[in-house]
Amino acid sequence: MRRFTSAEGSDMSSALQTLEHALLTGRLTRRSFVRAVTSFGLATTGLQALADELDAIRANQSKRAAKLQLAYDYVVVGTGSAGSALVGRLSAASPDASILVIEAGDWDTAPSVIDPGVWFTNLGTERDWQDVAIASPGTNNRAIPEHMGKVVGGGSSINATIWARPFKNDLEHWAAESGDKDWGYEHGLSIYRRMEDWQGKPDARYRGKGGPVWCQPAANPHPAAPAMLAACREMGLPVLDDLNGAREEGSGGFALMNQIIRDGRRQSMARAYLYPALARKNVTLLVKTHVDRLTFAGKRATGVEIASAAGPRRIEAKSEVIVCSGGINTPKLLMLSGIGDQTQLRSHGIQTLVHAPEVGQNFQDHLLHGGCIWEPKEHIPHRNSAANASGFMKSQPTLATPDLNLVQIELPYASDVVAKRYAPPPTSWALCAGLVAPKSRGAIRLRSANPADRPIVDARFLSHPDDVRALSYGIQVARDIGNSAAMRDFVKREVAPGKKLSGQELEDFARDGATTYFHEVGTCRMGKDNEAVVDGKLRVRGIQNLRIADSSIMPRIPAAATMASCALIGERMAEILNKSA
Repeated sequence: MRRFTSAEGSDMSSALQTLEHALLTGRLTRRSFVRAVTSFGLATTGLQALADELDAIRANQSKRAAKLQLAYDYVVVGTGSAGSALVGRLSAASPDASILVIEAGDWDTAPSVIDPGVWFTNLGTERDWQDVAIASPGTNNRAIPEHMGKVVGGGSSINATIWARPFKNDLEHWAAESGDKDWGYEHGLSIYRRMEDWQGKPDARYRGKGGPVWCQPAANPHPAAPAMLAACREMGLPVLDDLNGAREEGSGGFALMNQIIRDGRRQSMARAYLYPALARKNVTLLVKTHVDRLTFAGKRATGVEIASAAGPRRIEAKSEVIVCSGGINTPKLLMLSGIGDQTQLRSHGIQTLVHAPEVGQNFQDHLLHGGCIWEPKEHIPHRNSAANASGFMKSQPTLATPDLNLVQIELPYASDVVAKRYAPPPTSWALCAGLVAPKSRGAIRLRSANPADRPIVDARFLSHPDDVRALSYGIQVARDIGNSAAMRDFVKREVAPGKKLSGQELEDFARDGATTYFHEVGTCRMGKDNEAVVDGKLRVRGIQNLRIADSSIMPRIPAAATMASCALIGERMAEILNKSA
């Protein structure tokens, strides 16, 4: 059989996504879809099942959107990792409960969404909310983009496809803060076992099989990935068989990444959870629809005010409104609806319904340094999502949990300042230090009372001196790995920083290279204290029938990429609602 070139494969993937979108939006019938896929010479394995799924979704959703009801049992705002998991589980467990799901973005069928090799081309487009953290001294007065998915699947549709589960200590912290042991590690692990369809080495304690979330070790990785792991081994850093599993209970380690890539295609949380739900009779999805405000009768949430091409209208929730809009949009929606700090709300002419000063506070994100960069002897195109090997380590041995994530990126990943200063060749690759247990805290504030205005993201990155020290240490380790004997075949020269740095020079390199993983969390934190925005059941304090299930509820950011943690939150929300039903 002839092997297709990567360009041909990309063209074929693009054609299939175009056909899927045409079927979903009603421009193709099921028969025409099957005929077109066959005529293009595209893979037909599972084609009938795919055609059935997409046709059912299109038929169901176009009909339901055209005949929108005045009220639904549940209104879910947002289709990100948590929202998708919630709707998938809730709709299956409660088939008689009507669920309206509202997404501000469009369908997730763009080729750049499905092809994990070009995921970064979605950033700054209509599939991104395009927020920017304001300039601050911690980043040498640089403004830092804070990308966030505005598309079905949310961040899981535009991120780097990495499936990284939280450390045990992270979940135990959540359990202690919430006063609910079910937020702890053992219960969380049981949820991960039932949600995963793990394609690596079986592990009865840590990994699941047959669940909705397809995840696998990086397939056919770039040769620099195993070389990086060999370098780690040479340096005495632990190298593991699996970057999840036992790592979560230990002090870290390095391995090939887990990825949500199946047969070269992204398997987002929407594909895992939401698509099956959309074929059910009890779920309605509205795309390209913005939720402007929540509605109330006294202190009881009654529904939402929405805006779309069809105009504004109100939809009621007979049981609950669940906000799953993420670490920036969720506090914004609460504040626009009168839940927040009364002084801030008053300054924008918003009447306070509940004085909740912590709404928008406690903002956290992982910092990714861009970066330590090398020019290769020969160019090898990137594979999968351009990052296939990674690891976790401590900047200080006394820490309870690793605070650093080192990731090898098969592209010249660099901040604006580093790119301008060092001009890395386009064939370069990077080894980037990530700060994953930051002590710095920021805030989200309203810009105005107009829902169309984006909020102010005051991240205050690297404002805590311990964060600067940890990131600087990570940069030094990244250089040691990149310049090791095991990486020699992939190095023509070190581009950035090009020499060992120390003191102020190293600190400035850290601050100048700071970017983020865009893992925005913490702004509606969960806790058992009266100041926390939500309690352990994710109920908004002071309001009835309103819950939050997304990254904003995290009391502390987990020391790993947040997609898997958000899916856990969605699963927990469904579990809580199903138990209370």
